[in-house]
Amino acid sequence: MYFQIRYITRDFEFGDAKISVSDPARKINILLKKRTSEEIPPPPSLETGDGIVTITCEKEMTQTVHSEAVSSGQLSIKKEGVKEVLNEMMGLNLRVLRLVRWRTNSRGGPNPIRNALSGGFRWSADGVEWKPVADSMSLRMTLGPQSPKWTPEIAEFVIAEACGKLDEPLAHEMLREASANSSEYARSSLVLAIAAAEVGFKQFASKTFSDNGWFQSKRSQSKPLLQMITEFPWSKVNLRINGKVPTIPKSILAGVKDGIRVRNLVVHAGIPKLEGETVDSVLTAVRELLYFLDALCICQSWPYNYIGPEARKEFL
Repeated sequence: MYFQIRYITRDFEFGDAKISVSDPARKINILLKKRTSEEIPPPPSLETGDGIVTITCEKEMTQTVHSEAVSSGQLSIKKEGVKEVLNEMMGLNLRVLRLVRWRTNSRGGPNPIRNALSGGFRWSADGVEWKPVADSMSLRMTLGPQSPKWTPEIAEFVIAEACGKLDEPLAHEMLREASANSSEYARSSLVLAIAAAEVGFKQFASKTFSDNGWFQSKRSQSKPLLQMITEFPWSKVNLRINGKVPTIPKSILAGVKDGIRVRNLVVHAGIPKLEGETVDSVLTAVRELLYFLDALCICQSWPYNYIGPEARKEFL
């Protein structure tokens, strides 16, 4: 039996690229591409930046469920195994979308879904004729806008990791939320950005030294971010950048320090307003910090692409 979900997304900026990811073990296929008026007619009407994400799954159901669906032409989400299929499809899809935005350094708000396409969650006996699954509710997904170009290298990464264990780190999700709210809620955006930096560093430290207990005590975990960075045993990290011991680049650290200073003023002094440039500068510093830590944590070079030239030149 076949199942499918389709959505119209906002802010698809990969041109004519078709982002395709499959999980052979679970027989789930995901396709994200640009929406055209010829392919999917209105309603809803076509808007600039529209994309379409289609999730398809082939799943063997019990003989009873299959026979009843074929004979009656109806299938309820309450039937055995149907809801589990939906959860698997949505779980993989959300993970793929998080990997896409993380790997491409996409920015923006948490919800790009504009509309569900006609039929919502659908089923088919042959993969050709589709019918709506009864009793299913409207779904919402989360993704930030995708501005960079889609490349074969990025496609290979997302396809490989979608079937593995790697996922967008929590700190990146927090920073994405901070960025989405920066224009309307500057103060809370900056506070959340610094919290993202703290979470990102703590998770990096925990993963890097999970065996020797450097970061396992409550005393270490409660230290201020700058103190943790200063006391961190960088020389023991099993990675070198052009032969050099990795440390937080000075330009990034300066931006984070300034962000902490302003955060303290917001939290303790209650300053009423922040300039947009101040918030943007802190968001950039935190984003570069997180990608720098990503590079060290997963031992891959692509995160360096999202670090500014001033920070990269320290390791040349």
